[in-house]
Formats: sequence, C-alpha cells, structure tokens
Amino acid sequence: MTKYEECKPAELDAIIEECPFAIIPWGAHEWHGPHNACGLDTIKAYHMALDLCAQVGGVVLPPVYCSYQTMKPWRGFRHTLEFRRETVFWLALQYLEQLYDEGFRVMLILMGHYGGKHVETIQEAVQRFNDCHSQSRAVAWQDYLPAGWVEVKGGDHAGKNETSLLMHYRPDLVDLARLPEGEEVNVDIHGVGGEDPRQASAEHGKMLAELFVEQAAPKIREMLDEVLRMREVARRKV
Repeated sequence: MTKYEECKPAELDAIIEECPFAIIPWGAHEWHGPHNACGLDTIKAYHMALDLCAQVGGVVLPPVYCSYQTMKPWRGFRHTLEFRRETVFWLALQYLEQLYDEGFRVMLILMGHYGGKHVETIQEAVQRFNDCHSQSRAVAWQDYLPAGWVEVKGGDHAGKNETSLLMHYRPDLVDLARLPEGEEVNVDIHGVGGEDPRQASAEHGKMLAELFVEQAAPKIREMLDEVLRMREVARRKV
C-alpha cells in the first residue's frame, strides 16, 4: 500500500519501473444525509483505492474533492461544493497527462461521486487522454462498478451501501441516530437515495469493499501486463 505523497523519489522510480499503476480517488464535498460525513464519496473511494493498491501494487494519489452535478444545484442541499464541468474535465485530463509524463502507464480514476454528468465528464477526459497515448491505458470507474460485473448492486446516495462502506472504513463518521425516527427517508427531503441506511452495517460495507478488490484487481493486472509488454518491445527497438 503506497501513498504517492509519502514516497521518496527512488521509491517512485522503482514503482514506475516495476508496476507503473496510479489511482486517483475522486469525489466531492457533498450532503449525504444527516447521518454521514460530507466527504463520504471521497473517503470511501480513497480507502478502496488503497485496498486495491495493496493487492496489485502501484501508488494512490491524494484524493480529489472536485465534483460536478452535486446535490446543491439539484435540490439546494447545503454543505456541498459544486464545480464547473470545465474545471472537472481539465483537472482530470491534466492529472492523467502529468502521471503519464512521470512514467505511469495504467491510470484509474476511481469515482466515489456518481452524478451522471460528472461521470460523463471524467470519462470524456479519459477518452481524450487515451486517444493521444496508445502506449498506456486509462480508465474511470465508479467505485461500485466492479461489483456490478457480478450483478451485485453497490451504488446509491447515502443509502445502505454507501453508509455501510463508510461504517466499514470510518465508523466514527457515521451517526445513524441522526436519521428521523418513525418515517421513511427519501432523496427530496433527506438527501438519501437507495435502500434505507438504517439497514447499513460495517459487515455489509466490508463485503462490498472486498468484492471491489476481487473484481477490479484482475482487470488492472491485465492492463499492466499489456503496457509492460509494449514497453519492453519499445525498449528493444531502441
């Protein structure tokens, strides 16, 4: 498990040579019900990235709190920071270009925020990058996507799944007692979508976290094998 900001130059050189893989956890400061910390999206994505890195190698960048299409313009929920589409697009693209310039060849933007237009924006940046760099591979995944490959639904907004993930990683940031008693919670009033978060548990979060790594790791290894082969062929031609 390696955090980019904690690496010395020689350590980064070794990682780039042996396993040139970098993860950018990407989320938001956003209302996630009265019961969750407003950094939920990014916190869970960051810890999931660290888990994946521990399995396949590489580095995890510091988490990025910069999201578009949040709860603020949608329903006016406070304690939410909304950024322009162009800001998200260019920041994502520049991250990828800078990592490529350093020698990384497989990059994953792991999205903890699921706003549809936000996801499309980051995926557009990834496509722009891939169109320009045939010797590398970049992908942008919502953090629930790998579970979906085996038909397990992991995405919601402050519901059972996201709340469970935060309970698994940071139980100190969840307080279910802040949810209203004796009434259903919903998106419009409480900013909660999906299954009732009162059904959340650290055990359910642990299952989702482990499933993410189980499904994502082989995909990353395939991409790494591919780019390392291409790099070796290129070196032989020099």
